[in-house]
Amino acid sequence: MGIFQKTITSELKPPKLPRLGFIDYLGLALACLLAYWQIATRSDANQGQSFLFILILASLNAHFLLNQLKSIETLLQKQRTLTLFIPSFAALSTLVIQALSRSYYSGRALLLFIIFWTIWMLASRLLYQHFMPPLKLAIIHPASFVAELERESKIELSYLSVPPKSFEGIDFVVIDPASNYSKDWLQWLAHADIYGVRSLSAPLVIETLTRRIPINMLKGEWAFEILAGRNSYLGWKRLFDLLGVVLLSPFLLLLAAFISIAIYLDDPGTVFFWQERCGKKGKPFQMLKFRTMRENAEINGSAFAEENDPRVTKLGKWLRKTRMDEIPQFWNVLRGDMSIIGPRPEQIGFAAQFAQDIPLYELRHNVKPGITGWAQVMQGYAAGTDETKVKLCYDFYYVKHVSLGLDLRIIFQTFQTILTFFGAR
Repeated sequence: MGIFQKTITSELKPPKLPRLGFIDYLGLALACLLAYWQIATRSDANQGQSFLFILILASLNAHFLLNQLKSIETLLQKQRTLTLFIPSFAALSTLVIQALSRSYYSGRALLLFIIFWTIWMLASRLLYQHFMPPLKLAIIHPASFVAELERESKIELSYLSVPPKSFEGIDFVVIDPASNYSKDWLQWLAHADIYGVRSLSAPLVIETLTRRIPINMLKGEWAFEILAGRNSYLGWKRLFDLLGVVLLSPFLLLLAAFISIAIYLDDPGTVFFWQERCGKKGKPFQMLKFRTMRENAEINGSAFAEENDPRVTKLGKWLRKTRMDEIPQFWNVLRGDMSIIGPRPEQIGFAAQFAQDIPLYELRHNVKPGITGWAQVMQGYAAGTDETKVKLCYDFYYVKHVSLGLDLRIIFQTFQTILTFFGAR
């Protein structure tokens, strides 16, 4: 047993991580009782059968979906961001089976079930996030990744110089996969796993908590996941882009007409601004924007926009803050040069410079550039190599995790950035 040979077993208790499972099943039971109450108020011979269907199907669906949420990410965040899939799936399957069995069906009871369950889920998660203490992570000292985690307010860090004899006050142990730990440390980690204290790799912890992938840790298998960042959703993404452009086109065309007139009245000249940008796989394309700078403002070459940039017109400042200068890029989406969601397309010259200065920069070209993206809503405008490195960390995260759910979240946060003028320049 080594260092654990004289340790009392009772000291080796696993941490009591708060669970939402009990809260979820309590809400589910109350929702079922509410639905049954609605059924019981009406005279029908199949009341018991209907309630049994609601209870069993809802419980099975909830159990299945809740198990899918027991991932490292949800454990690290100490919350489960559960959507309406559980009540919706429960309601749908209940409808199907009750229809096939020709048993009693109450639309009002099903509606009450969904409404109550949804309100319960939202309220419980808000309270859970508000009252839960920070997650306690232990780091084997020394470690090169400490600075990345010390900036996070959602966690409490402790540093282990020697293997402790107790796991008290530790939720997870963060390890560096590239480190060669001693025999005593390996033995302690094995016992920690046995007693419920999981060991997590530092890159995964940092990626999950910060929602970005640090460039300095991008190596080995982790880097290969970014390189291989392709999934079936990318095929559907083009269809969603076209559908979005078609649905928004009446509103966008009307808005574009008013903006075009305003630009010409504010500073006579061309309304649109064409610029060569770097697209998917590094292929250049002409990106379209509303002109926000004075005519010939970049005649001496491109430069990053600064705070209170004198080249920007009065109307241009407002267009940039509200992101309305990006509206013409829906034409690029229609052409297939861009997507609605993706890393922002960089100017050719800057992209070439960053590719030389920043390792693996070109990985961001694995997906189509977008009108808005994860880096834009998380960081905002980036000027220079240092800020671009931070922005690139978010781009890598998007390339690795590109999905419908992440795209919907970006769309929601894009509206927030527009309303708050976050990151505009």
